[in-house]
Amino acid sequence: MDEIGQKLRNARIKKGYTIDDLQQITKIQKRYLIAIEEGQFDHLPGDFYVRAFIKQYSDAVGISSDDLLEEYKADIPNSQPSQEVTPQETKTRSIKEESNSFFSNLGNYIPQIIVGIVVIVIIAVIAFGMVHRNQNASSVTIPKDNTTQTTKKTAKKSTKTTKKATAKKKTATKTVSVKSSGDNTYTVTNMPSAGLKVVVTGKGGQAWIQFTEGSNTTWQQALSDGEKKETTVPADTTSFKIQTGNINNTEITIDGNKLDLGTTDSESSIVKTLTFNVEK
Repeated sequence: MDEIGQKLRNARIKKGYTIDDLQQITKIQKRYLIAIEEGQFDHLPGDFYVRAFIKQYSDAVGISSDDLLEEYKADIPNSQPSQEVTPQETKTRSIKEESNSFFSNLGNYIPQIIVGIVVIVIIAVIAFGMVHRNQNASSVTIPKDNTTQTTKKTAKKSTKTTKKATAKKKTATKTVSVKSSGDNTYTVTNMPSAGLKVVVTGKGGQAWIQFTEGSNTTWQQALSDGEKKETTVPADTTSFKIQTGNINNTEITIDGNKLDLGTTDSESSIVKTLTFNVEK
């Protein structure tokens, strides 16, 4: 047993807590608490959870976690999030999203533009025909004015074209679909051009969360009961992952749809990595 594990164990015994008591207080599995006391950090889910669980343990037994982590920082694995996205990458992503939004909005007005061009062409043809007819008319023959009839036909055709354009626009609008592919893997289809809104919420207790886009860790933190963390996944992302230290205390909502994550009993691993593959 190493020094930090011995120190935590002595503090637990001084408090009068058993391992089972500490498991109820911290919501950390008993086997991980024992591994911390034995200094077997490689038995924990990852370097990120070593620091997180030690901090939770020390707070529960009345030891300053900041002082403890500073004192034994050479013995504790250090896991930092991936480098934040640089301003240049953020600017590039923003420009790409604005470009996609511009062409998407332009596409919505194409049917109306076509209808307007058709109406202009029809009016021009009618005007040309009337001028040509007036020039060739004799003093006896008076051409029949069919402007009203043509206008009615044009109005009917314009209305019909507008209805078709509206129907086409409604058909083109699709909702985001998230389906389970088994083994903690999900498939996301109909990714919005403006990006995918993902909300992770602590439910019924504390859960440690790590959010990864591709190979980059976007953020990681502990979410208390009712605490939310919102992320917008860019439209060009092909996959993202959500790692949770307690699946029973985690709730995930994607584009307004809450996922059914099920529950895991205390004898099973509550640490889960959920993978989301995006299909274009």
